Amino acid sequence: MVFFEAPHRIADTLASMTEAFGAERSAAVCRELTKTYEEVLRGGLGDLAARAEDGLRGEICVVVGGAPAREAASEADLVAEVLARVDGGERLKEAVAEVAEASGVQKRALYGAALAARKS
Repeated sequence: MVFFEAPHRIADTLASMTEAFGAERSAAVCRELTKTYEEVLRGGLGDLAARAEDGLRGEICVVVGGAPAREAASEADLVAEVLARVDGGERLKEAVAEVAEASGVQKRALYGAALAARKS
């Protein structure tokens, strides 16, 4: 992601990005690109936010790295989580919906697998 920011707002912007994306998300703060005093600061968002508290001058561009890839959980693990929630008193439909949303799998497939696991 690329953001263009004014010097008087850069500290607040980096602080907000740290909250939203995490302090360890890699980023770069680029200042005065294509000019004599060009400067690029690289690091985690938390580190860059701390460095920008004193203020930066010039035209500023912030480049934020993408989110790290999530490990995909196996279907058996997801079904076990759904069944544990159901044993805890949650309705099957609601448990499947929440687990499917959190893991990024289709509700229909997870629901079918959970029903098959309950029968066996």
